[in-house]
Amino acid sequence: MEDVREVSAELHRLADDEPLQPLDTMQVLERGRRGRRRRRLLGAGGAAAGVAAVALAVSLVPNLIAADKQPTVAGSGQQSASFEPVPGVPRGEEAADQRIKRAEAERRCALQNPQEKRPLQPQTYYRVGDMTQYQIKSGQQYAECTVPGGDRPTAATIAAAAADPFPRSTADQLLKCSVQSWIDLTGWRVVASARSDSLTRSELLAVSPSGRKLVACGISKSKTVAPRSPVSTAFFTLDRLGSSDPILAPATQGKPAELFVAGGGGLGSCTNDTCSGYNWVGWGRVPNATEVRLSIGNGPVTKVPVKDGWFAFTWEAHNKYDIKAQPKGGAYDQNGKLIRSFP
Repeated sequence: MEDVREVSAELHRLADDEPLQPLDTMQVLERGRRGRRRRRLLGAGGAAAGVAAVALAVSLVPNLIAADKQPTVAGSGQQSASFEPVPGVPRGEEAADQRIKRAEAERRCALQNPQEKRPLQPQTYYRVGDMTQYQIKSGQQYAECTVPGGDRPTAATIAAAAADPFPRSTADQLLKCSVQSWIDLTGWRVVASARSDSLTRSELLAVSPSGRKLVACGISKSKTVAPRSPVSTAFFTLDRLGSSDPILAPATQGKPAELFVAGGGGLGSCTNDTCSGYNWVGWGRVPNATEVRLSIGNGPVTKVPVKDGWFAFTWEAHNKYDIKAQPKGGAYDQNGKLIRSFP
């Protein structure tokens, strides 16, 4: 953690000389997700712009990673008329968190972004529902693709989702996340959600009808997101989590794995090594917890409810704190006992 604190301190010193631009929490959290999948250890973000790290396959579909082949989920064939099938791609939760090869990812992204002719950035494999980038040469603009599933939204569905850029209801959020991922999430069960009008950011967790898949979807209204998408999805297979997933503590007999992802940064400037304002956006699962408590420095503690182990937060602090301070988070049981600290 010492290297993170040094980076945090240096970023705050820079902030003394130059006012901070509005923080893009969408980009911070997405970087945290990708970074966590590259590193087994969970890290914490610097106070100015740091990051706290913060599948079913079908044998007939070309270019799938063989290890991901799973039997069909019962009942998954019931699809909404708001979405159309994609040739060669399983529908619903069967497509969520598939691991596919580059050729198949590029085929699907070409359906989603027909105007984009560039190849994708090379990866070992591509996870369906995750964001990936197109290759960039000098002078070219940044572009990305959320690797699509098998539920292509109709024009009417796209228009309905676009009508409200920052939806308040979880049903409308699920629709927006469905349009982004091309996976029909409208029948998934929301297990946690959080929304901040001041941060213009929401975070939602939902579990698939079979209970095997999880989606984490963030929506941002901030104009600083451009040219990135204002919607970000990430999918996980709960009974097959691995080193590339945000595991806080591994599963034990009779107890599921604990999960945690978060990203955040400073909201204001620093003077004489004293800073003010911080935000943290994230989600997780800690079985047996009833609340999560968040704070930074000697500031007030914010309590976040936990239901069936799941929680999400879009948290802001406005107190002053030392430039080297990091946000503190912990999960507590019904007796007020700390059972897990994070990150």
